[in-house]
Amino acid sequence: MDLTISEVRALVQRVFARQDVLDACAGRDLGTIITILKAHGVTQGQISELTGISQGRLSEWARHKRLPLASSTFETFADGLGIPPAARQALGLAPGPAGNPATRPARPARRRVTPAMEPSRAGARPVAPRPPTSAAAGLAGLPGLEAVHSQLTDVIAVLEAEQRRKSTGSLVRRPAWKNLVFAGGPGTGKSRTAAALGQTYKSLGVLARGHVIETAAADLVEAGPRQTATLMAEAIRPASGGILLINQAHDWYRLPDRGRHMLRRLYAELTEYRNERKDELAVILAGQADPLDKLLAGNPSLAARFRAVIHFPGYTAEQLAAIFAALADEAGLRLTPAAGRKAATALAKAESDHGSGNARLAVRLLNQATEAHARRVAAATSGNRDPASLNTITEADIPDYLPPYGTATDEDWPGQYL
Repeated sequence: MDLTISEVRALVQRVFARQDVLDACAGRDLGTIITILKAHGVTQGQISELTGISQGRLSEWARHKRLPLASSTFETFADGLGIPPAARQALGLAPGPAGNPATRPARPARRRVTPAMEPSRAGARPVAPRPPTSAAAGLAGLPGLEAVHSQLTDVIAVLEAEQRRKSTGSLVRRPAWKNLVFAGGPGTGKSRTAAALGQTYKSLGVLARGHVIETAAADLVEAGPRQTATLMAEAIRPASGGILLINQAHDWYRLPDRGRHMLRRLYAELTEYRNERKDELAVILAGQADPLDKLLAGNPSLAARFRAVIHFPGYTAEQLAAIFAALADEAGLRLTPAAGRKAATALAKAESDHGSGNARLAVRLLNQATEAHARRVAAATSGNRDPASLNTITEADIPDYLPPYGTATDEDWPGQYL
């Protein structure tokens, strides 16, 4: 005998308290959850009735033929079933929606609305526009990345204008792409910029969470199209609602066959997110400029889905000194004026030798300075220890120069401040 709606909701409270179900929630594995619910007598038809998700789509998830990715999908599933707060949080959602889920009526099944069929929003209630200066605040504060921030200004302006049109009730059927290409060498600030951009996208309302998931391009490539599709889906799933940052994407240019599989899969995923998943994803391809340019030139349909190429020129010696000071401050340390000057001199010499503009030079210097500082503080007796010394880097803690790459282990072990 089929369970009643009230019986289903009561059973959901018990099932979603189980550890195996909470583990499935943490993995955002709705297919396993549907299977467990079925074992307890909850049919896919009942889940469909409660959530408004088609039974065919639920069946695909249960067979792991298709994976749900959009945050809105998980919210719809959780809201419809009325799952408890702990399970909602395991899914990456707020503890609970407005209202009592146990008293809400079942949602009617929804049908997909194509742009041509979409109802007019002429009567939509306007939402107050966001402050125009809030969106780029996080980006503007990145040390040494003024040139990068300048390039991103137009990207943010387009998205902000689009959100303002939506807030006044305008129907935007073709939103601007949020995907970008970050071109530059290692240590030039791409990851930090992606993190700040994610929060900017969240503040604009174009992404729900704004978090960043990083992966290496080589880790997404397999021998065949099916395996490649699986790897891409596994990478995108935790990035839904935020940014997927694919590092060293230029590697795909050196893999003509398997790289093409990856590019086709990425194109398909971006298209699906645009058309079916409320555009709840942004992808950033990061890597070296020349092979990335050639990669995109050979794939114009994919290139059209990336809003702009943002160039990261690398840091000057003065900017490296500012980054060093900023990293020390983040670690709860302050520099004496003499220490700041000595650090600037050491970094200028290192940059002159390496010519890379790599922020890891500042990281390596800070690693060595903090080790020297720790030894000095530890050597002082408790009676002679100045409390201020615990958070002060002095000139004596700064090495005279940075050893060349390959002569120290910190290239393989970047240290606690990278």
